[in-house]
Amino acid sequence: MKKIFIVSERRADYAKLKPIMDGIKRSRHLDYMLLVTGSHLLKKYGITIKEIQRDGYRIAARFDMYPRRRADTGADMSYSIGKAIMRITRLITRSKPDMILSGFDTGADLAAAIAGAHMNIPVAHLEAGDVTGTIDEPIRHSISKFAHIHFATNRMAAERLVKMGEARKRIFTVGNPSLDAIRQVRRIPPKDLGAEFGLDMSKPYLMLLQHSVLSELDQTVVNIESTLEAVRELGVQTLVIRSNADAGSNRIIRAMKKAGMRQVESVRFEKYVNLLSGAAALVGNSSSGLMEAPFLRVPSVNIGTRQHRRPRAASVIDVGYDRAAIKRAIKKAMTDKRFLAKARRQRGLYGDGNSAGRIIRILERIDLAKIPIQKTLTY
Repeated sequence: MKKIFIVSERRADYAKLKPIMDGIKRSRHLDYMLLVTGSHLLKKYGITIKEIQRDGYRIAARFDMYPRRRADTGADMSYSIGKAIMRITRLITRSKPDMILSGFDTGADLAAAIAGAHMNIPVAHLEAGDVTGTIDEPIRHSISKFAHIHFATNRMAAERLVKMGEARKRIFTVGNPSLDAIRQVRRIPPKDLGAEFGLDMSKPYLMLLQHSVLSELDQTVVNIESTLEAVRELGVQTLVIRSNADAGSNRIIRAMKKAGMRQVESVRFEKYVNLLSGAAALVGNSSSGLMEAPFLRVPSVNIGTRQHRRPRAASVIDVGYDRAAIKRAIKKAMTDKRFLAKARRQRGLYGDGNSAGRIIRILERIDLAKIPIQKTLTY
């Protein structure tokens, strides 16, 4: 059996890894070892390692990668990557996996890819070749340069990898496994969701999920305040989900509290999908607005630069950090009949909800002994 090393740093990547780990558990040829770190272990983000444990996945190891006293800066993120490289290297040395399955664009993913490449272990990269507008993008492309096998979510990402000098025969366009997870979600009665999250499900509601952008750190508070003012002026009930743990996240949390906005620390994926499927729109700058929301035919208002250059479905409205522009975009998403009809006719650009099965078949069949460990450019 091929033993595959997997790391999860935050709730968003766990949702995408879950269908793959389910496939590995069913396979007679694959096994996994899971490392849990990052915001999964933090109280302020809901200690989401408990969710992984409730779901029945074996956790081989865990460690705190973030500094104990966080200054909410990019230096914290750099420190965390360094710490993750050291701890992951030790774990890989002890456990001797056959392959590293590096996730998407987090510091822990990069650390795992660096360790694997230096230890002559083949690295496979999920969501390879995608583009964004924050530090995630260079992290993602760095992982691709350490990786030997590439799983792309869309054709454009696959072609981008070829231009980066990666071998075409080891690039596989499989879609995004988070859509697989959506297909597996059971329906939750709206009244139960309303009672838990304080929503009147008979009326329209928005979901707000806005992260910080490292290159715009000094503008973090001004940018989130524009969004909050727009939502408040519209008077639409809004479920605010806490942002990720990147630098600037504490500033967003404080701005939300100052504005009197109640924040949900974390939402289990099945509840998130049920809430999103009934929402009038997803507002903010999460990749979920470009991937999961279009798959569910839900409009999204994408604010700012964080998802810059990702492929967009017809249901996505792009807008800057201007309060008035954000208000207009939300109104369009909620009331423009022509836009809504167009948005509901499409299913997004990131796959059909069968990605994990494709990934599992490739992992089962690929001959690791024939993969050149020494990476070279193809041009």
